[in-house]
Amino acid sequence: MPADSFKPGSPAKRLTLRAIRDICSWKVFELGKEYRDQDRVADLAVQRYGTLTGTILGAGVHGDLAHGSAPEYVAERPSEHRAAVSLRTGRMRCSCPYSRVAVCSHVAALLICASKDLRVAVPADGLPVRGRSAERTTLPYRRDTDRILARAAGAESADADLDRILELAEACHGEGDLAEALMVCVGVAESLISGLDYRAYSGHFSSFSAFPLGYVPPSTREPRGMDAVRVRKFGEVMVMAIRMMYRSKMLHEQKAPCLAALHRLFVKTTPWGPSKFCLAVLTVLSGTDRDYELLKGLYDSVVPESTPDPREDPVGFKTVMILARYQAIVYDRLKDHSLLDSYARRYRDDPGTCARYVRCLSVMGYDTEAVEKEGRRLFPGANVWGAPY
Repeated sequence: MPADSFKPGSPAKRLTLRAIRDICSWKVFELGKEYRDQDRVADLAVQRYGTLTGTILGAGVHGDLAHGSAPEYVAERPSEHRAAVSLRTGRMRCSCPYSRVAVCSHVAALLICASKDLRVAVPADGLPVRGRSAERTTLPYRRDTDRILARAAGAESADADLDRILELAEACHGEGDLAEALMVCVGVAESLISGLDYRAYSGHFSSFSAFPLGYVPPSTREPRGMDAVRVRKFGEVMVMAIRMMYRSKMLHEQKAPCLAALHRLFVKTTPWGPSKFCLAVLTVLSGTDRDYELLKGLYDSVVPESTPDPREDPVGFKTVMILARYQAIVYDRLKDHSLLDSYARRYRDDPGTCARYVRCLSVMGYDTEAVEKEGRRLFPGANVWGAPY
């Protein structure tokens, strides 16, 4: 579709790199350029009604594809993706998973080749392709996973279908969209946990992790059937999230929805096995004062004022102590001692607050001996000292 024949009497203009850059992320645009520069775009053509089509070949292919020479295969035929985009309506499709989320690098490669190697036109008001919404949510991935678990004929088919969702997380990561990759992982994890008796299976989550989980209440049952799939897959998903994050960086605005979703999952499953995975991801993902300010607000909203009596509610006591500990860690990262000051004023009121004060002092690097000694004198029968939290 040459620039001078977009449509009789219809205003049109040449497709520019700036217009392409405006509809996709920086990483996607750079990958698209890389595919074009490496001559990996084959069969580039403009079909009827202004639809641009082509094939993006895998890294094992080389040849002057942009100028029509046959590709040479240096190894077994690598993966390839067929992509198409309408220059008039903006509708696009690609065989890669990431095209479900946003403009992928394969569509970007087609558009970059069209801009540089063909004289194509787009409507005068710009390329009609629109970028994805800035709002990120785990909801679509929770729903997809819910449907898989509800319709699965058995554990084997559920496992295979869940792997296909996780391919989307890998595709997002490959396109430089780590935030969306994490939202996929957390969405799948939320669905796997929903309706699962993770308390009964708490100890079984630890075997799928490369890091120690520490103390969790012992398991009471062995997971079987679909429950076994849920437990195993939860560990795989969270380890995948940790692995993806280690060498990646995100801005706070990208991390914020991920931090909130992970924190929600951590709070929901405390003190059981799943919470340790969520905490590991939260720990890796957090790193700036803005991240910790967000977490401070999240912890402030879930840590209760009162602490259950460990003799009447040992799990409730442990839950509150875990949340209070990580709340104190966040305050310490921010060099904010207002939490410590609050405990200092109230620690003589009840043994739970006294125990939380001891924990807060310990987290912030203070000597706890004097306060713990006074607490034992004030609350001799409390049994809150030295608990595994």
